[in-house]
Amino acid sequence: MGTLNLDGAELAYLSACTTGAPGGTFLTTGESLADESIQLASAFLVAGYRHVIATLWPVKDSMAARFAEYFYTEAVSVGTDPAFALHQAARRIRDSYPSFPSIWASHIHTGP
Repeated sequence: MGTLNLDGAELAYLSACTTGAPGGTFLTTGESLADESIQLASAFLVAGYRHVIATLWPVKDSMAARFAEYFYTEAVSVGTDPAFALHQAARRIRDSYPSFPSIWASHIHTGP
């Protein structure tokens, strides 16, 4: 175990593509680890963060920015729990693109 002290770490928002995808990938070789249970999002949980927001597949920058805007408006301005804030953000985007779940279902929450 490292000496990094993350006591009080509450939220990691990992907006990059596939940060929550299962199996992980070696970036240098492109080799997939189909039986690997840890990915970037779960590594943040193991490191001590209580809530982690991540994506399951590649997302367009414009949609990632909109998701973040809606999420942080709900989580910070309103004071909503991160899991519910993400749900609200996904619903807002789903309302605009109901026939395209690849746009609004990409983000996930892990944590309590």
